[in-house]
Amino acid sequence: MSHRNWLTGSGKREEIIRFCLVGGFCTCLQYGVYVVFVNAVKVPAVVSTMISYAISFIANFFLSSNFTFHSKANAGRGLAFTISHLINMGMQTGLVAIFKGIVGRTLALLPALAICVPLNYVMVRFAFKSNIFAGQNKKKPTMSEVLKAEDEY
Repeated sequence: MSHRNWLTGSGKREEIIRFCLVGGFCTCLQYGVYVVFVNAVKVPAVVSTMISYAISFIANFFLSSNFTFHSKANAGRGLAFTISHLINMGMQTGLVAIFKGIVGRTLALLPALAICVPLNYVMVRFAFKSNIFAGQNKKKPTMSEVLKAEDEY
């Protein structure tokens, strides 16, 4: 597999490679922000999870749309992506609340991510690949085109 192929290829293997790269980057971004907020800023672990998740979410949306799935962002995909990530954030937040008592607040996000990332892949792939969210992408008629069409009746 050439370097160029996994960047632009449309096969499932190339998509999974890109998803892993984007996910890895966004996970590192999230964890880095989380550690800074928990340790340097002294924000509670659960709140730090929510802040770091929000920052990671923004980066993930743009990278997933343009790089991973090579698709145009639209309202339907944006809504599906948002819903999948809200579900994921809820799962992560709940799991961090559980794991901070087991592995400590600094490491609590890691086991939560190990559970949530694979589930998130399934939901995000559905958001970007399902025809349900593809939208119509048709140009809306201008007012003059609508009036002209009415005159033709």
